[in-house]
Formats: sequence, C-alpha cells, structure tokens
Amino acid sequence: MELVFRLQEFEGPLDLLLYLVKRRKISVRQVSVSQLADEFVAYVEQMKRFDLNVTSDFIAMATQLMEMKSKYILPSLTERETKQLAQQEEDLYRRIEMYEKIKELSDQIKERIKDVGARQLVRLPSLPQIEQEKLSKILQAALQELNIRKAVYKIRRQTMTVEQAMNRVLDLLVESTDIALYDVLRIGESRYQVIVYLLAVLELIFFKKVVIFEVDGNLILRRNDLEP
Repeated sequence: MELVFRLQEFEGPLDLLLYLVKRRKISVRQVSVSQLADEFVAYVEQMKRFDLNVTSDFIAMATQLMEMKSKYILPSLTERETKQLAQQEEDLYRRIEMYEKIKELSDQIKERIKDVGARQLVRLPSLPQIEQEKLSKILQAALQELNIRKAVYKIRRQTMTVEQAMNRVLDLLVESTDIALYDVLRIGESRYQVIVYLLAVLELIFFKKVVIFEVDGNLILRRNDLEP
C-alpha cells in the first residue's frame, strides 16, 4: 500500500488516528478499522524511519488495531467473540470522536477564540450538558498552569494511556471523596496528558464509575457509588 505522507509529530496515537480520518474528509465511523489499522501501522513505520517520536503507546495502539483486523478476516467467530469485537470497535470510534471534540475545544482556547452572542453548550459523548464557557475556562486554566511550569523547569515527556489516567483518577477519588475537574487536568505534564486526563474522565462517566456535578461554579467528580 502506497501512501502520501505529510510527516509530522503527533501528540499521541489518538492524534494520529484522527489525522488519518480527517485526511479522508469523512466521518470517523465511515472508515473501517481495517483501513485505520493498515494506515496507522504504515505511518508509524514511516515515523520510525525518520526518527520521529514513536512512544510505546503508539506501538500498543498498532498492536490493538492489527489484532482487531485479524479477527475481521477470520472465517468464523463465536457469538461472544463477535460481540467483543463490536464493543472494541465502538470504543475505538467513540474515543476518536471524543478526542476530536476536545482537541477542537483546546485549539479554540489556544487561539483565544471567544464566543460571541448567546452561550453555547458543548455536547460531548457521555458528558452532561455543560456550558462551553465553563469547560473552556477549566481547560484554559490547566493549560496556562502547564505553560508556567514549563517556563520554570523542563518537563520530561511521559507516556500515558487513557486506561492509566482512568486508574489515576479512581485512585484520587479513593484518597478524596470529591475532586474538582480542574485539579485532575492540572496533573497533566503536557498538553497531550491534559487531554488524556479529560478523555479518562469521559470514559469513567460513560461506564458510570464516576459522576460529575456542579458546586459553586466548579465541576466536581465523585465515585458513582456515593450520592452527589
């Protein structure tokens, strides 16, 4: 398979997957997992060849995609295997869609685009309706603090997956009953990690492990086994 590459560094595997989707100018769910797997692996190999930053999370995603592709070409799957594959596909598409919406919002913040006129609501999968202005301020504050920290000392890039971030958030909610969304995002040591933490929160809400509610203008997270 021959691809025309616009080689660039990506902030993580979701960033690359989103790029592969958007270059087709179609929606995420119109691209088959098999196509994504082939192009993702090919692009990662090109990144290696040009000594671009390929961390273990890229390798893990490539492995997951190729494993899913291999199941599609099997002559037959059990009913359980078929359901598991469908769930894996749904999780992948949903994660890319969430990443796209969060990336768009963070890009708006980075470019200091302000909403004009009536307030708009940002509708993210698995997340209750929250005013875009409120979520923007939380992301902006976390990213601004990150810039301040980077100005003081150089932060070593650390590989992080959404699953690892989910576990970290759950650990925080064991140490403290409630935690502000801002306090979760400010843990991130790079722009990518800030987005990964937000994705982790969305996943936890989707799987009903965490609830989010507002107190005095702050967005608060709490384990779902406790009453808000």
